[in-house]
Amino acid sequence: MKKTLLMAAGIAGMLLGNPFITTHEALCMTPGSRGRAPFVIDRRPDFINLPDQGFSISIGSPYDIINDGNQYYVFQDGVWYRASDYRGPWMVVRENSLPPRIRSNRWEDIRRSRDIESRRRGNMNRPDQRRDDYRR
Repeated sequence: MKKTLLMAAGIAGMLLGNPFITTHEALCMTPGSRGRAPFVIDRRPDFINLPDQGFSISIGSPYDIINDGNQYYVFQDGVWYRASDYRGPWMVVRENSLPPRIRSNRWEDIRRSRDIESRRRGNMNRPDQRRDDYRR
């Protein structure tokens, strides 16, 4: 009886100790994907600094990549990913774990700021054509 009670308490502790993940996060980490993000970035994108936000975002890239210091962030299919290198490995990160300066901006506003800053600087890479230059 004592053994069964201890075993039940141990299992409950393990279950309560595991962080909650969404169904999408679980799908991204299925054995077939080997825990990798569902995208690959094989060459370093160009970044444009967004002074009002305090970070940079990619231009002319197939993915919108945020560079904040020594970390990279991608928002793909409703899920945030983080890596210390633009090539990965990418790990799922919860929105409440994002740096405050990223978390406090809506994704649409970040993209709009990127597009405005890019036009202001006269960049040749038009954000609306960024996916045409790369292959997944």
